[in-house]
Amino acid sequence: MKLHLVFDLSILTPLVGALEGHGHSITGTDVTLEQFAVAASAGQVDAEIAIVDGGLGVIRRQDCVTLLKEVRMRVPDMRLIVILPELDSEWQRSLGMYGIYDVYAAEQFGIEDIQKWIQTKKTLADIPGFSVDMPELPQNQKNVTKKVGFSLEKNKGKIQTLLADWTKGFKRSEKDVNPDESESIEAESHEVTEHLESLVDAKIEEVQEHAETDESKKPVLQPEPQPNYQVSQPFIVAVGGLANRSGNTHTAIQIAYETASKGLKTAFVEYRNRPRPSDIVSFATDFDGLKFKCQGIDFFPNRSPFDVTEVYTLGYDSVILDLGVLVDENEDRLEMNSAAQEFLRCQFQFITLSAAPWDLHYIVQHLNELSVLLRKSSFIINYADEDMIKEFREMFPAITSIMNPLEANPFTDSGELAYWLERPKEKRKRWFVQ
Repeated sequence: MKLHLVFDLSILTPLVGALEGHGHSITGTDVTLEQFAVAASAGQVDAEIAIVDGGLGVIRRQDCVTLLKEVRMRVPDMRLIVILPELDSEWQRSLGMYGIYDVYAAEQFGIEDIQKWIQTKKTLADIPGFSVDMPELPQNQKNVTKKVGFSLEKNKGKIQTLLADWTKGFKRSEKDVNPDESESIEAESHEVTEHLESLVDAKIEEVQEHAETDESKKPVLQPEPQPNYQVSQPFIVAVGGLANRSGNTHTAIQIAYETASKGLKTAFVEYRNRPRPSDIVSFATDFDGLKFKCQGIDFFPNRSPFDVTEVYTLGYDSVILDLGVLVDENEDRLEMNSAAQEFLRCQFQFITLSAAPWDLHYIVQHLNELSVLLRKSSFIINYADEDMIKEFREMFPAITSIMNPLEANPFTDSGELAYWLERPKEKRKRWFVQ
């Protein structure tokens, strides 16, 4: 079974191992619902089932519904199993409107629960408020009701009433039965009613005695302690440029330095979608082939697309990606490369640019091709004075722009670029027990 998982990083590592150990193939993972929707829109999701934390990276339930609706539209044949942080029938109905029926409320779950959810396929009938109305019963059957959790004791009076009504069926109409036969049948029905009522009373006593005996024999079970995998989700920040020499690496180091200065365990990843010499290893003093440390930051130079996910699992509070140029030119058209795909999957997206006239012309010329990258990103304008940044904001009022007073030394927090650190983190975390 090919699965796609959308969970906090603290859950993904043990969950992937557990599911692969049960013979499932994990074809992809995401750490926020928004990343999941972007991946689906980009055609990067190839799975039979996606198992999703419905509260991951969203504050309002409507955000969850909107993002999963987009996934549903992009990958209509994929089954979605959604785990909600609490039992919410309105939330469940909203998802059911888009054919998402496999919805569960669970704060803590194990591999057995996942296996059961995969094997149990829900339908529209499982969504609250979506049940089909039953046809109206005949008048003589309206007093017969069916309830879940039937109680003999509570329904004793109803049973006796129904038995009395049922035994009246033995009485034939007067035109078919003579008076002598009528008296005989009436007596017979009375005997049957008394006999069945005595059986019901005996059954009630038997059930009560059995329940009391079972309750006294039932051992008191103490829950076994389970290891909980729960750590904070890291800030994943993507920094990419639209052209070479836009100050991208310099700006990414500035952001990494700001996060490290605030006490966050920070990793800087030099992402390479194609092999080329590193720009940062030259100032390393203790490079061990994997990483080196400088100014409180762990630098990972020359990391391939396959290495990035591994860094996410190393327990950092923030991971800053220097993605380089996000687009390639092909016959006067721009095409997003693998760095752009990684850029779109990140929580915080920054595009570096200078405010030079030729750079602004470049954006205007390719605005339609860049629209996907600009949807939720912010521009960091390098090499610009006040007049240049004012001109940029007048041309692109809908795009968030930050003026960066670029200095020769990147290890400075004068740019105040990590403003997103003030945003509150998610309050509720999902637990996976193994």
